[in-house]
Amino acid sequence: MARVLLIGAGAFGRVHAAALARLGVPARGYDTAVAALPGLDFVERLEDGLAWCDAAIVATPPATHVALAGAVLRAGRDLFLEKPATETAAESAGLATLAAAQGRIVQLGLYFRFHPKAQALRALVAEGAFGRLHHLSARMSGLKRARSDSGALLNDAVHFADLLPWLAQEAPARVFATTADPLDRGQEDLALIHLIFPSGLTGFIEAGCVLPGEHADAVVPGAETRKLLAVAGRDALAELDFAAERLALRRGRHEPAQGGAWLPHHAPREVMDVPALDPLGVVTAELDAFLHAVATRVPQGPGLTEGGVAPLAILDAARRSAREGRVVAVGET
Repeated sequence: MARVLLIGAGAFGRVHAAALARLGVPARGYDTAVAALPGLDFVERLEDGLAWCDAAIVATPPATHVALAGAVLRAGRDLFLEKPATETAAESAGLATLAAAQGRIVQLGLYFRFHPKAQALRALVAEGAFGRLHHLSARMSGLKRARSDSGALLNDAVHFADLLPWLAQEAPARVFATTADPLDRGQEDLALIHLIFPSGLTGFIEAGCVLPGEHADAVVPGAETRKLLAVAGRDALAELDFAAERLALRRGRHEPAQGGAWLPHHAPREVMDVPALDPLGVVTAELDAFLHAVATRVPQGPGLTEGGVAPLAILDAARRSAREGRVVAVGET
């Protein structure tokens, strides 16, 4: 079994440590700010950890990812890189080039792709249960700490900048966004992003740490959160509440009626029988897939282009749109 170096022992790094223990993986840790985690020996120097391991997990603040991921790849080690891959799409593209040159496996930690209910929803879209899609929306917001290392775009919106195109199997072409800094701390702690897809499909993402929450956050003590996803198509509607572990489907469509109105003819909500999985279970599934990729040399999850460049290009465009007050093409230079 591959030996894994865990770089970073913050709130989510601790979930990774527990997942490694659950998988029985030989693991060590490295973190400049935290001396140790229960059951995990820490190395004093990054170089020593990289010399020992076969693969590394980077679960540190986004601004450190380029340097740390680059060090892992240049050492010839496979890499699991927590979201966001980097702060910009160009930085992710640079790491992708390095990974290809080194022949290394890289998997991005895009949590919701490994959530059973998101996977079930994607299967419903793929099999045509919704017919032609017309809207996707997501809320990743609540009342929680304002992180010192990033704002709402990189901390929260990145999840759904990846997940919505993954569900739709289509990348947005244009973005219109607004952001706000209600805490006056120099970060966008509220972001609203409108996605416009080539097919006419629309999307919307709300992200922030200064809004009402509904459920206790499963990772950060004392935080309240909403993690909601809606999918609307010609033949069905779906609502997914990640925090409540509830996926509901409503089949039907609008039909013309007398007087020119179109009336909804939808069946009652079906609560889908899909297993629940807590954060430790999801991260364990992510790392199990990564370790399988390391063993087989066949990628099992999103890499740097799909999981790094693509969602970060959307966030780059959102940042520019908010700054300039206009619709921006994704990838616009």
